[in-house]
Amino acid sequence: MLTLLMSLREELLVAHFDETIHYFSSDAATYMSLFDTVYANISLGESHALFLIGSPILFMKLSDGNLFTIQACNLMLMGFTLKVAMNSFATRQGRIVFIAGACVMPYFIFGFLSLNKEIYAMCSAIFFASYVVRGMLRHLLIALLLAFCARYYMLLALVALLALVPRTGNQRNYLIITLLIVISATAPILKYAVPEYSNEGLLDATGTTGLIFSKAVDSGGYAVIYPLKYMMLVPQRAYSFLIDSSRAGNGMEAIVSLVSLAVILTSIYTIKFKHSIAPPARILIIMGFVAPIPIMWTEIMHWRYFSFVYFFFLYALILHYIDGPRTNRQVKFQKHG
Repeated sequence: MLTLLMSLREELLVAHFDETIHYFSSDAATYMSLFDTVYANISLGESHALFLIGSPILFMKLSDGNLFTIQACNLMLMGFTLKVAMNSFATRQGRIVFIAGACVMPYFIFGFLSLNKEIYAMCSAIFFASYVVRGMLRHLLIALLLAFCARYYMLLALVALLALVPRTGNQRNYLIITLLIVISATAPILKYAVPEYSNEGLLDATGTTGLIFSKAVDSGGYAVIYPLKYMMLVPQRAYSFLIDSSRAGNGMEAIVSLVSLAVILTSIYTIKFKHSIAPPARILIIMGFVAPIPIMWTEIMHWRYFSFVYFFFLYALILHYIDGPRTNRQVKFQKHG
């Protein structure tokens, strides 16, 4: 067993250098290369940006370049996150479906294999959804910490959700509209000022559609194009796989697009045609659509930056269709409210 474990450790390390890890992680080889060539011999005092934009490299620094330590910690994080999620559901069937849903999301199930930010984004979303259902402050705090490890602007998205969609009560439509208007007015200036968030270099890989969206944002039209960009990005990587299946990451990213599309379309059907939606399920569906508002105004044209909302929808669908509106968890939610 130990020999097999050591062999896997070596294979994963090699995969980060020869870039075959791209089958499981979009940027892992890039993070490894940057650490090895740039940051390995630089002190953290000279690399303040790592605390904002480079958590995988930061963790490599903190572990003295030990990839296996990071992988082991990520695996433990996944296990702990699943344990917390299990307590959010009242039925065994609900728990089984959640595990199955988590396992078909590549960014979660393969998260421990590589240097990546997506595992922290996925776990953050699960903790945040657990907070919505159970109202436990420590789950909220862990969600915010993990969001910061993923991307500092994901932290902004979750903080915004606390104001836009309270865990008890209705979404605050006036705040949602106000935020869209404020971003529409300020994005043309901020998009070139926020570090590593939005810049002209990203436009090189966005294609014609990305250029159109960028022009719209520059013209103050973010509020108009937000829902269009949201729905267009979801299936985009599945289409990319159809036209170029040879690229290492396209297969994994196509699966992410398809499973995201499945839960989003089911959630749209649920919110439109089901009139007795349990409060936590309804809130999580709204959160899934609203969460990317503070972060989708950039030139980023990749669904993986926003795919954490998958778990909001997954939670909601299980709560509504499997656990049902009259479970013990629903009663507990109402008491917390």
